[in-house]
This record gives sequence, C-alpha cells and structure tokens, in this order.
Amino acid sequence: MPRHVLPATLALTLVACGPRAPAPSPGPHDDLRIAVRADVAGFFPDARVNESFTIQVNGLLFETLTRFDDRLQLAPGLALRWESPDDRTYRFDLRPGARFADGQPLTAHDVVASLEANRAGWVTRDYLQSIESVRALDETRVEIRTGTPYLALLTRLPWAFVLPRGALRAPGSAVPAAGSGPYRLAEWRPGEEIRLTRNPHWSGPAPDFADVSLRVMPDAAARVAAVEQGAADVADQVPLEEVERLRRNPDLRVVERRGLRVLFLALRVDRPPFSDPRVREALDLALDRRELSIRALHGRAEPATQLVPPSIVGYDPALGAAMVDRGRARALLAAAGAEGLAFRLDGPDNRYVGDREILAELARQLGALGLRVEVNAIDKRDFFPLIESGASAAHLVGYACESGDAGDVLNSMLHSARGGPLGSLNSLGVADEALDALIAEADAARTDDARARSLRAALQRATKLRAALPLVIQTEAVLLGPRVAWDPPLNLALRPERMKRR
Repeated sequence: MPRHVLPATLALTLVACGPRAPAPSPGPHDDLRIAVRADVAGFFPDARVNESFTIQVNGLLFETLTRFDDRLQLAPGLALRWESPDDRTYRFDLRPGARFADGQPLTAHDVVASLEANRAGWVTRDYLQSIESVRALDETRVEIRTGTPYLALLTRLPWAFVLPRGALRAPGSAVPAAGSGPYRLAEWRPGEEIRLTRNPHWSGPAPDFADVSLRVMPDAAARVAAVEQGAADVADQVPLEEVERLRRNPDLRVVERRGLRVLFLALRVDRPPFSDPRVREALDLALDRRELSIRALHGRAEPATQLVPPSIVGYDPALGAAMVDRGRARALLAAAGAEGLAFRLDGPDNRYVGDREILAELARQLGALGLRVEVNAIDKRDFFPLIESGASAAHLVGYACESGDAGDVLNSMLHSARGGPLGSLNSLGVADEALDALIAEADAARTDDARARSLRAALQRATKLRAALPLVIQTEAVLLGPRVAWDPPLNLALRPERMKRR
C-alpha cells in the first residue's frame, strides 16, 4: 500500500546505463513475455510507493541483506551469514565478490548508505524503525544495532534494498540505479512496458531468459487471451471465474492460491461521519462477507475475521467472523442521526483481484440500509495519493504481511502517524494510545511467544476500533503458457529468474 506518487521527473522513458538494450535475437520469441495488470509506481531510490508489485519488481533489480525464499522462509541474501553477539547487535558477512550490474564492487559502505537512506525517508522505512545505528566494520562486514532488543529485525531487512552509494546522492536521475539482482532495467515506458535484461554480474544461477518484457495489459480478458494465443508466456491476476475453464486446456497451467493479503473497508475515524463509533459498527454489522465473496469473487475468497490471515504470527483464532445484523445496524444509524448517510467509496480499479466488483457489492449491501454510496474506482496511481492526502473518508484497501508477522500491518497502517517512522501508511486517521502501547509491547518482546501474545492483543484492539473492517482474504491466480515451467512462491510474486524454458 503506497504512500507517495511517482515524481514527475521519472514519468518518462528510462534507459539503463549505456546504450539502449538491443532487440532479442531473431527467433521464435526468445524473450520471456509477462502480461501484467498494472505498472510499477517507480524504481528506487526514487520510488515513492510501498506497494507489493512495485516492491516485487524492484526486487528483481536490487538485493537485500536477507530475503525470503519461495516458501517465505528467511534466507541469506547479500549477507552470506550473520551472528548476534547480544540481543541488540547483528553482524553480517557480505557475499564475497558481490558486484552491481555495472561491474562496480558492492561493499559494506553501499549497504550502510542504503540503510541510512531508507531510514531517512524511503517508503519502506517502517521496517527499519528499530535500528539505532549501522556501520561498516570493513569492506565486507556490516554491523546493525537496534535501540532495544527487536526480534523481528531479520524479517524486516528484505524491504531494505541496497543501491550504489553514488545513486543515493543523485535522486531523480534519468538513469536508473544499477543493482546486484538477477536483472537490470533496460527500458521503462510508464503505463506500457518494463524491459529487463540479465545482469552479467549476478552471482546466482543465470536465468534461462536473458530478456524479460512485462507488458501492461489492464484488461483481464486480453491478458488471458495473450497467453492462450502464444503472445505472452505468463499472465498475472487471472479472473477467478476463468480458472476452471483454463484448467481444461492441457497446454496451460493455472496456479491459484489464497494469498496473504486481507482487503479492508477503511474508514477515516478522525472526522465525521466515521468518527462516531456507532456509524462504524453499523457498517460492520451490515456487511455480509460470505455474500461479498460469492457475488464479487465467485465464491473463491475466504471471509476475513481480522487484519491478517491464519498463517500470520499474531492471528487470533478467537476472533470470529462479524455477525450480520442489519436490524441493529439501522438502529445504530438512527441513534447516530446518520440515516440516509451519503458518502463516496474510493478504491483502485487495477490493484486487487475483483476490486471493481468488490466496490460495487459493498455499495449494494450498504445501500440496503438506505445509505447512498457513490463508488469512485480509479487507477491505483491516482488512488494511493488520494488516500495519502486524507481526502478519502472511506476506501477499499489491502495489506499483505509478507514477513509472516502481524507487526507489518499494525506498525504501518494502524500506529499513530506522528512524524516518526511508524504509521506511514495510516490513511485512516487512527491515533489510539492503547493500540500504540500494544504495538510497542510487541516490538519490545524478548521471546517469540511474548511477541505473538502482544500482537494478538493488538489485533483484538484493532477489531474493537473498527477503523479497518476486514472483508476477505484474497485468492489470486497466475496463468502459465506452454513455454514456461515454474513453481510460483507462496505469495505468487513474479520471479522470472526462476522460470525455466520447457
């Protein structure tokens, strides 16, 4: 979920260092062609959006000290190994011979400069809020110290990209930074296409496909047809209603999974009408999540009971599904003087699976209470700045805790925004001292069990506040054509460096 929009200086075609990447060698589709629903919202260090697709694509260019493997388990990244001599100190040994895509050595000083730049203002700074200091011990070793013991640090570092020091001193450059990931950026035509080319200095196994094209195709039917007709090899965000039909084609493979993302109806609680807890409770009681899944998502999404799915640390099985009680909802609206309330419901039309259909179904269900809901479904590049500005009283938004820990959503989205690193994605106006205290308690926990207990308590408090009304756990699907063999990671993130020719 993003915080800022892309600077105007980057809303141009970007070409990587050196001459424009040559066209693929003659032959039957030598490059890997991926049809994606929407574009990224920028590249680091100029990215101004903390949005999962943007982060995933940047992760093809840049590395981090630690990373998650395809099972979302913590694994070495740029750091080959690490040790923790005490509960506030972490020392990392960098991978020998690491180089950026332009051939320059990657050193501990690049890591330090990147982490400091992140803490100073990158959109992923929430993940590094515990760091007190970072320093290079020599060219290949880095030391991080936290202000207090912080068990989750290693699982937050996968959001801290490492860039060359020179790129950090020149933000806004028309030339994208060279990273040390499996690919480098050859060309970006915003809203149309991202072209990647294999990084010759990548230390991992050479990707099967030297060139990758991510073609932006907003229309779902067009993405599916492109794979069916051989014009694309992979398509993301496959319409759920198409899954069974596509599975009957022996030349295609559909991978469908319940993801980590929970969608919410977010309500701005710091001003009327949603500052009245009776109005928020009324909306909560009016929403039938199972009906929402059936009507908007063909029954292929699970109703959500809280801000995280069951696989996430902090999930509380005692928090059951919200009861549907439209009679009580009407009574609460009457008591609040909000009968016939009219408001605009904002949301993206190219971010989540079935987002337009979900918005329409929310408006229909709330309309049954006599509420007058105007749906405003817009491009995600316009939607996220809208909610960032505070101009949205009610909106559809999602969050995926990809570190496996509920602290992701609590720290970023529900902690008070008071100018510090936490609460950077708080588009709800939440400022609850009791919730902040529970989040701080979780972050200061000395054991995994203690952290999980505090996170559960924080989720319970968030449920009572009703600032974010959980709706459904997203189910997503990708489509693979006959040229590609790939076992997608649990979160279905696109990983072209792992895709193999068939």
